[in-house]
Amino acid sequence: MALKVFVLENSSTKRKRQTDVNNAVREYLNNPKAKVVYDEETGKATVEGAEKKVYISITCANKVMLVALYEKPIGIDGEYLPRVLSSDNKVDYTMLADRFFAPEESEFMHDTTRETEADTFLRIWVRKEAYVKAAGKTVAEFPKFSVVEGDRFLPKVNGITIKKFAIKFPECEDYLFAIAGLE
Repeated sequence: MALKVFVLENSSTKRKRQTDVNNAVREYLNNPKAKVVYDEETGKATVEGAEKKVYISITCANKVMLVALYEKPIGIDGEYLPRVLSSDNKVDYTMLADRFFAPEESEFMHDTTRETEADTFLRIWVRKEAYVKAAGKTVAEFPKFSVVEGDRFLPKVNGITIKKFAIKFPECEDYLFAIAGLE
């Protein structure tokens, strides 16, 4: 199966989001028996009832929800840039990096200017989040691996490809996405 990504409207209710994801997956697989099931502990989604194994990853950012389906483990994450890059935002992203990121990433953050700090933090964050989703891990693992080396982003971490993901939809320039797991 080739990678399939749906751009859906995000909903304020969990139930509506889950219904929309189920409907999109069933329609794409042409299988009314397919069902997206969520682990109660981790929230991780899986597809049941499909003819072949299908992996799924979901991310919600502001008004959109992206759903990725693939034949192998996949992870996708995104952020709404205006929320974070606003001049009103006074968050100290370098301090957050020191607390939650691997030492290499924290050092990478310290090499940025105040003007690019939030953007750099987000570029690291979405890559890490996509990676943990593809690897079946949690954000608690963030300090244990790095998505940067020196002054560059790594194309792979522990054999899992991670890259920026561009997808077209209205106002897409206001979002940053990363995808992990594609070969």
